Amino acid sequence: MNVLDQQILQCLMLDGRAPMRRIAEVVGVSEQTAMRRYRAMRETGVLRVLVSEAAAFARHPLWLLRLQCRPAAAANLSAVLAARDDVSWVGLYSGGAELMCTTTLPADAECGTGVLPRISHTAEVLSFTTHLVLHSYSGGPAEWSGFEEPLSEDAKRHLLQGREPSRRKTTYSPVLVEDRPLVEELRRDGRATASALSRTLNWPLSRVRSRLQALMDSGAVTVDVDVMLEAFGYRTSATLLLQVSPDRIVMVCEALSAHQQTSWVAAITGSANILAAVTCRDSLELFSYVTERLGPLPGVTHVEVVPLLSRLKQAATRVVGGRLV
Repeated sequence: MNVLDQQILQCLMLDGRAPMRRIAEVVGVSEQTAMRRYRAMRETGVLRVLVSEAAAFARHPLWLLRLQCRPAAAANLSAVLAARDDVSWVGLYSGGAELMCTTTLPADAECGTGVLPRISHTAEVLSFTTHLVLHSYSGGPAEWSGFEEPLSEDAKRHLLQGREPSRRKTTYSPVLVEDRPLVEELRRDGRATASALSRTLNWPLSRVRSRLQALMDSGAVTVDVDVMLEAFGYRTSATLLLQVSPDRIVMVCEALSAHQQTSWVAAITGSANILAAVTCRDSLELFSYVTERLGPLPGVTHVEVVPLLSRLKQAATRVVGGRLV
């Protein structure tokens, strides 16, 4: 992937539904060229823009599962997990002996509901830990932004037409039943135009525009970009599990979420109270990040670096053969 592809991707990460005409103006090419490069990245499984229901609203808390399993069975088990709609961010870690994923569970769910009861009795799972995600600090402009040639501030302002980059809301509204057909179409293609959605759903154009705006404003849905950063040369990823003194948790989370290398930072329950997902160009850059950026933060008493071997699912997209499918 070349510099132009990186710039188009950065535009989409700031505003996944920005008009291609405006993206082309920002990166300095024709609209046809920008569209051709975007389609090439989408068709080769490098990126996918989707609009999805906000998972972590009050009635559906988010859980992190960490599973130690038999290496010979890890690939099959991770594929089974990745196929579930209630599971996301499935990764194979630690040389293939460990899986991590996130899953949602209704707050009023009874014992036996969800993915954990189904895998806890699986012979391939040797042990597991569960962590409730108390608060996520990344999202919107705080997502991964470690490109070597980042967009200028002027370019960002032009793309967003003077708006501030939108952050994920801290409160979430459920998607109304009547809006679910619209959300389902946007899960297939987050950049589908209002006109195309109107034709597919047989809804008036005015209804599509008003309902989509209402969903975005309420925080019921978010625009996400699933991307294979490996295609851009960033091949080393890891999950960092931090032990931080309680009075420093908020400060450390905010500091980590501002780092270019982090794509997700969260306060969690368990022996580690902060999680950070990090992507670097290579292991040397990861080492420098841990020792020079993370290490000096006050309050950090312990860091466990869990290296990613392979990713099987992004936020809502399966990964097969190194491609988003």
